[in-house]
Amino acid sequence: MQKPSRYLLPVCYMMALFCVSSIPGDVMEAAPVFRWVTPNWQNLLHAPVYGGLALSWLWALETRFTTVRNRVVAAFILTMMYAFVDEGWQLHIPARYGSLTDLALNALGAVLALWVVARRLVRFSQN
Repeated sequence: MQKPSRYLLPVCYMMALFCVSSIPGDVMEAAPVFRWVTPNWQNLLHAPVYGGLALSWLWALETRFTTVRNRVVAAFILTMMYAFVDEGWQLHIPARYGSLTDLALNALGAVLALWVVARRLVRFSQN
């Protein structure tokens, strides 16, 4: 049975990412919470942030798909669809830009997080 309330987690996660992506100019100047993060680390943070989004989708889709593989594929596709939209959105924000490097880091984070968790889920289901 599908639980629509499970979709709140990834949707809220994406809304939070959208808010951060909507900050014009230098994020570190506009949002004091980001001052501790250098620009290089900001780029690297794409991987764990999008890994978290992928895992939230994996959890939300638990009742939708019967196999771990299908759930992992769907979680990855939904995560990357949002990543493309988010990078495209940043093209319209003053002093922000979309980046293929960011997309690659988003994909890397999603793949790594899903791979680690999927391996554990498969092992758990075999026991």
